[in-house]
This record gives sequence, structure tokens and C-alpha cells, in this order.
Amino acid sequence: MKFGDRVTFKINAVDKKGRGVGTTATGRPMVVPFTVPGEEVEASLVARAQGKFKMRLESVMTPSPHRVQAKCRHAGKCGGCAWQQFDYEFQLGLKRGLVNDALAAAGITQRIEAVIPAVSTFYYRNRMDYGLGWKGELGLKEPGRWNTYVDLEECFLLSPESVELMRRFRAYMREAAIVPWDVKKHTGYGRYLVIREGKFTGQRMVMFVTAAGELPMPEKLVAALGDLATTVYHGVNSTVTDLSTADTLTLLSGAPLLEEKIDGKTFSVHPNAFFQTNSAMAEVLVRKVREFLGDRTPQVLLDLYCGVGLFGICLAGDAKRVVGVEIDPDAIEMARANAVRNGLTNTEYFAAKTESLVWENEEPDTVIIDPPRAGLHPDVVKTLLIRKPKRIIYVSCNYESFCREWRELSLEYKIERLEALDLFPHSPHIETVALLTLK
Repeated sequence: MKFGDRVTFKINAVDKKGRGVGTTATGRPMVVPFTVPGEEVEASLVARAQGKFKMRLESVMTPSPHRVQAKCRHAGKCGGCAWQQFDYEFQLGLKRGLVNDALAAAGITQRIEAVIPAVSTFYYRNRMDYGLGWKGELGLKEPGRWNTYVDLEECFLLSPESVELMRRFRAYMREAAIVPWDVKKHTGYGRYLVIREGKFTGQRMVMFVTAAGELPMPEKLVAALGDLATTVYHGVNSTVTDLSTADTLTLLSGAPLLEEKIDGKTFSVHPNAFFQTNSAMAEVLVRKVREFLGDRTPQVLLDLYCGVGLFGICLAGDAKRVVGVEIDPDAIEMARANAVRNGLTNTEYFAAKTESLVWENEEPDTVIIDPPRAGLHPDVVKTLLIRKPKRIIYVSCNYESFCREWRELSLEYKIERLEALDLFPHSPHIETVALLTLK
């Protein structure tokens, strides 16, 4: 098959990236974004990688009964919602299948019976990082394309107000003659528009991330965003790395931190800090972790990869002592302040890499781990196996990382409970929570 060749075939499954999968006559996999299992499609070859043909959808010849009309006009092109054209119940079934397939491949006997559905399937995110393309686009990348942006005129992930903010931001860009960043040539100035919202507080933080240099007409930016932004920052990413975080920050207006409320607790969030991106489901997640604890009162609750302290602070009332560890010093500063703000006196927080093992001499009976997608550092796994806490609650946004690490953790632990929650509707991503207890 040559580049550009068109073929017609049936979609039989989806892969972990959410792409529809079919096969050639010789059995070679073909992956096509935005296609639903069970339908016949026409697609053209755009790339070869990892033994697969990467295809672009040209037309749906026979639609799946699970295909629905997408709400957003950009669905089918924008990488923000790979599955918006899938019926939601069908999405949940596909996610359950992806997790269970990974569990089976890892030799884990437990299975997910049902995925806990999202509270809301639209306007559920509390943060979006909209990139600036070199041609002036403002939006999200096309799937599989690192330098091509979809210029979004609407988006149903964050809020209606965020779309209006984007419109106003474009007007400021034109007036201030902002040159967009070119991720290929590493030239230009404007890089990202980051919008964070307190879903339960009504606050909204906007950060314009640029390359190094003075921000043109900052007062115009603040005026353009108006009452839709309670906080406005100028952030500078002076590296060529394509990141939406800032190494220097200038507060242009409003309070320096965003506030959000989860499970009756108030959290302050720094512009660069990680926070669960689905506030409503973060509450469900916290309640699930508390349910896993049952009537047991941890003497020492160790919260690894703690961020701004979500789990430790929400569960501090259920524990004698809480110790949190996080690499980001700004997040740890927030965790300490959040503990004080919520009237807690039994928490300690340390700014360090989790694998630096500043916690290795603690004697926790309960450990909560919520690592990044890459999973746990090998030294963390090794130390957990040496310290042998009675129970580990493993919260994972990447079930494959959990399955990989289970091979070692299973030497000392058994899975007592395992559940999955949909924090990311219209995408293949899913959150799993496992209660591990000593054998």
C-alpha cells in the first residue's frame, strides 16, 4: 500500500489510543481515528509506524448503530474528543474492555464489572490548555500531529464562558500583534492559553504562556478578558519544550491562586500545579478511596505524588497522621496552606521526588499513590515492598502502568478491590482505583 491509497474495510475494535482498528488482507493492523467498532469505512494511508498502517478517515460507508451525532462541529478532526461520536454507554463498555484486556494480559484475575459513569459528559473539565499554532490557530492538536492545531470556534469540554474567553483573547492577539509560536522552528512569542476553573467556586484563572520577552499591552489583555477571568497571569516558558507550564509568572490581575472545593474542603491551586481535571468526579474518587478504607483508621497515611494535597487533606479526618510527598515545591506550598486553611493539624508535606525516598523511614499502615501516567519509579516499588504497609490504595490514570507494576507488587500484596471511574468522557482514558492488602 502506498501513501494516499484508499481502502475500504471494517472496524473491529479500538486500541488504547481510542483509534478504530481493522486489518489488511495480509493481517496487518490499520488504525483510524474517529471510527466506531462495527462500521465499514473508507480510509487513506498517511503513515507507517510500529507495524501498523496509520489511516485518515475519508468516509463512513456503513455506520455503527453506536455512532451518534457529535455535539461539537470540530469532532472528527480535533484531538480533544476522540469518541464524541460514540454513544456514551458504548464508550463505557469499550473502556471496561480495554482495562480487562490489560488485566488479563498481566495475569490479573480480577475484572472490572462496570465503569462508574461521569457525573457530566460535557463541560466537565476544570482545565484546558489551548495551543497557538504558527498560522494563528487557537485550539487543540489533531490526533497524531504534533504541529497541527484545530482552530476551535467552540469546545464543550470546559465551559461556554471559556469559548467566549477564546474569542476575546483572539481580539487581543490581533490588537497587540502577537506572533504565534512555531513549534517546528522554535520562533515566535505566543504559546498557550491556559484556562482553569473552580467548578464549585465560580472562579476562573487565565494564563497566557509565551516565549521570553515583555508582554505587549498587558492592560489590554486584562481588559479584554474582563469579568470572565478572576485571575490573569502572564507566564513565560523560556525553553523550546512544548509545555504549557511557566518558569516565571507575572500576576496581571486578581488573586494569585484559584480556589476549588472538593468533598467539603477548600483547595488553593497554583497556576502550574497539578489538580484532578474533573472536579465533580474528583469528589466521587475521594469517596471511593474513603470507602476502600472502610472503618479502618490509619495511624500514618502516606500520600505519595500528593499534588496540592487532595487525598491527604480530604482523608485527614479519617487518619491519625498524614504525610505527603510531591516533587513540585509550589504544589507542596499549596498543600501546607490548604491543610492550615481546612483546620488540620495532623499533616506534614515534603517537596521531593517520590523516588528520593524521604519517606522511607516512615511506618505507614496505609499508602495512597496517584502517580503520573508513566507510573511508579522502580525505587518506590522496591521500598514499598520492603516497608510492607498493610494496605496500598493505587489510583491510576494509566491502567497499563498499574498492570506492569503489579508483577512486583503481587509478591507481597493481593488485590482486594478494583474499580474504574470515567473521569474523561469522550476519550479512551479512564481512572482505576485498586485496594492492595498484604497477603
